[in-house]
Amino acid sequence: MSLSKTLKHIFASLLFFISSICLADTTLPLSPEKISSPYPNVKVTSLNSAQSLIKEFTTHQYSLDRVIKEHSMPTFFVENLPDDLNALPVQEKISGFIRLLLPTIIEVNEHISAVREEVITLSKRPTSEWTKEETLWMHNLMDSYFVKTQNIDDLLLRLNVIPVGMVLAQGIDESGWGTSYFAINGNSLYGEHLSSKGGKYLSTPGGHVKVAAFDNLFAGTARYMYNLNTTSAYKDLWKLRQQLSEEGKLSGYELVESLSHYSTRGEAYVENLQALIKHHKLDSFDQVTFDSSTPIRVRFEN
Repeated sequence: MSLSKTLKHIFASLLFFISSICLADTTLPLSPEKISSPYPNVKVTSLNSAQSLIKEFTTHQYSLDRVIKEHSMPTFFVENLPDDLNALPVQEKISGFIRLLLPTIIEVNEHISAVREEVITLSKRPTSEWTKEETLWMHNLMDSYFVKTQNIDDLLLRLNVIPVGMVLAQGIDESGWGTSYFAINGNSLYGEHLSSKGGKYLSTPGGHVKVAAFDNLFAGTARYMYNLNTTSAYKDLWKLRQQLSEEGKLSGYELVESLSHYSTRGEAYVENLQALIKHHKLDSFDQVTFDSSTPIRVRFEN
């Protein structure tokens, strides 16, 4: 074989190898905390006030009553928070905050569900039949979720959705309805301290506490759910979630019972979350899915 033909053969093989990797990457879902570009590739609408966001919601007929009635909602992603939610009338602020965060929560949970379903699908086949890409994907997932046993049941105990009502309640409580300094400036709604692995952060006055900061609300929400699903302090949450799921009773109101260790307020924290969930009917959104309307992206230029 001539040198030119040999080079062509090597080049063709290399292209096939690269395309195989790319194909594998597109067919095996990523955990949401690993997604660097989470939003649809559509034009971003720039806004400068909370009131302008409320107007956008109205334009696109996005109301909580309609979401609850139809169990569907527009694909309306708000990337960050306005700095003037407190300027809205109280009920408008409450409804506005829930609406701006709800699609992000649902989207993150959908990514978790996709990864979970892939794990379940693979578990039904002998490991000898897995491709190299599937084997590596599963191995990396086990490592990411700190499953030392390499047991799929142990992975599935951790790898699961967080009820929408619970996420909303914690976001409301920890961020003061989206008005805290860390929420506005760091997309940090859930009171998470900086990880030991480092990363972006904001400091409290005096720099005594470092709070994790994120590029957008999706990244902050994805990391919060990942931390709940991987930190051993939340073993009780994993077990209670599994039990409630098997009984068909999984809800935010029930699952927050396992969060007494999340805050120094202990049981008082749990009771406050349950009061928020009950009063604002935050468990009404677990079965909501996105409708077929064109995706919308909003970003605040604070």
